[in-house]
Amino acid sequence: MNKVDQLNYNQLKVFIAVYEHGQSHQAANELGITASGVSRTLKILRDIFKDSLFVRRNSGFVATEKAHQLIPLARDLVADYQRLEQQHSVFTPAESGGQYVIHAYDEFIYAVQKVIRNEILTEAPNMKFDVRVLTRDCSSDLANGDVDFVVVYEAFNGKHLNAEMFSATDSLYILARSGHPVFEQAISLTNLAHYPCLEIDNYDDLSNPLLVDLCREYGLNMEVEGYTDSVATAMRLLSESDAIILVCNEFTRELVDMLPGIRWQKMPNDLATLCRTRRRKHRDIGNYLVYGKTNQSQAYLWVKARLINGLANSWRVAAARE
Repeated sequence: MNKVDQLNYNQLKVFIAVYEHGQSHQAANELGITASGVSRTLKILRDIFKDSLFVRRNSGFVATEKAHQLIPLARDLVADYQRLEQQHSVFTPAESGGQYVIHAYDEFIYAVQKVIRNEILTEAPNMKFDVRVLTRDCSSDLANGDVDFVVVYEAFNGKHLNAEMFSATDSLYILARSGHPVFEQAISLTNLAHYPCLEIDNYDDLSNPLLVDLCREYGLNMEVEGYTDSVATAMRLLSESDAIILVCNEFTRELVDMLPGIRWQKMPNDLATLCRTRRRKHRDIGNYLVYGKTNQSQAYLWVKARLINGLANSWRVAAARE
């Protein structure tokens, strides 16, 4: 006879995580426990259901027929537990754990880490965060819970995703090396077209840098210096060439103030408006926290709120230093 009366909430969460990820270490990361803890729980579950539940292969765990039969019931039970948690439990950040995976454009990484350090871990020291540079569209990873949050300029599309803007993109800036002749001239398309454009390119959906296309619309020829998804690399390349960069990120401009070899200048409003209008033909621009709809735990919602508020405040502080 099955020992179903021994089942508990945490065991069900482990079962679902292993089923969805097919890897014990990924399940462990999601739940904020150790891989050995996952293994111990699987051993208990196998004893309860008198079935191996998962067969180990080179590619990871493969669910048995029994596991496929159990997963809908397990998900329903976990959903009920989560509703109970949300409605009747008292969330205490200091006692909350778990690991959260965050992907962000390189320009946002420092700001995200700063919010985590100063505004989240001070209240919830047991939480863990895996913050990585975003270089691709990870909509499916967000939807299925493999990635918890993404910080981007434009919100991803997808009916299984949510996006909240934490700041609007207002000012645009031209970056170049100190002593660059562009700073001795008026900032106009005609003058900018004399210099090659270096693009900080994450997973851009434009065939050419925005400035290059805009110059071509007005019969001007701007060369492309190259592409990089690394802000550090972009700054090194700028310092060694006559290339220029167009940025709309206050955190990047704030960084430039710390680099003696690089300068910035604000783009005139009329030219900035031209750039913003053309960019919005592809996607609404702004700075967003994007997340899925699967996790509605109190801890998750608390982390989300702290990220949005912290990034918004950091953006305002950076913009005020212009």
